[in-house]
Amino acid sequence: MEPTGGIGALGLDLKIFIAQLVNFTIVLLVLWRWAYKPIVRMLDERQKKIEQSVKDASEIESRLQRVELERVEVLKVAREQAKQSVGEALAGAEIRRQEVLEKTKVEVERVIAHGKQQLNQEREMMMRDARKELAEIIVVASQKIIVSELNEKKATSLAEEVIRKMV
Repeated sequence: MEPTGGIGALGLDLKIFIAQLVNFTIVLLVLWRWAYKPIVRMLDERQKKIEQSVKDASEIESRLQRVELERVEVLKVAREQAKQSVGEALAGAEIRRQEVLEKTKVEVERVIAHGKQQLNQEREMMMRDARKELAEIIVVASQKIIVSELNEKKATSLAEEVIRKMV
């Protein structure tokens, strides 16, 4: 049988065409129900995850910027505190240096004064010893020169008087 008419002229069999159309509709419904909807749902979930990831990434970036600003501020404060501590330490060291210098000056002055005092005492002792020895020498010399005219007591007082006048 040869098809005649509209569809037959195109070379299509109407029964086969309707059967294929029903089969196509069934396959389309099955695919729609069990393939297209899950795929679309999976793609929507994937898109939501991507959007959430982008949102999280921008939030993390803003947090990083805030943390970086805080880090810079903390470093600035730490540097200021370090400068202040160094300044205080230098000032303290200068004060201690001045104190040690003053103590050293006082100690040196004390040692010098003590040395001068000791030198004066030794000088006076040497002077006394020298006077005494000079007096003895003069007495001995005088005794030898004027043995008969003077006695020893008078010679000693005379020698001491001469020494006093010399000094």
